[in-house]
Amino acid sequence: MGDRSFGYSAQVRPFLWVFLVLTPVEILLVDLLVPWFWLRAALLAFGLISALLLAWLLWMLYKFKHKIDDDHLWLRYAREFEYRIPLSAIENVTQGMTSRSLNKTRSVVDGTLVLEISNSTNVHITLNEPQNIDLGRRGTHDITKIELWTDDPDAMVRALRK
Repeated sequence: MGDRSFGYSAQVRPFLWVFLVLTPVEILLVDLLVPWFWLRAALLAFGLISALLLAWLLWMLYKFKHKIDDDHLWLRYAREFEYRIPLSAIENVTQGMTSRSLNKTRSVVDGTLVLEISNSTNVHITLNEPQNIDLGRRGTHDITKIELWTDDPDAMVRALRK
């Protein structure tokens, strides 16, 4: 089958690009409006750091995509988390929009791992055996379902059904 990757950031990338493009404009306006050199220098440093962090996040969202290899489904969000689900544990895959508004990139709700982007998911996976997921400070959970967002749900559903 080979490796297939699936992006998940098409909804948020335009906003990140807008902020990245507007950061130099903000730096210029601050330089023109603020009379004190020490404050301009501090705000310039914060503006440059902000631009670097936005560029880094854009790169991470591009580099660390969901992936399906010969044995596993890799669920990712930038460098924040990476979960490996064996393909043999997947029982059923369907496509459908869900909105939970959890305001977190990852949550477990009633045994379902929810990986939202802009408060939405569009792929639903049912597992035939529970998988243990570590949410860091929020503890470990056994999950039997996964809801996630991908930019191309049709292709992901087809790839997981093979």
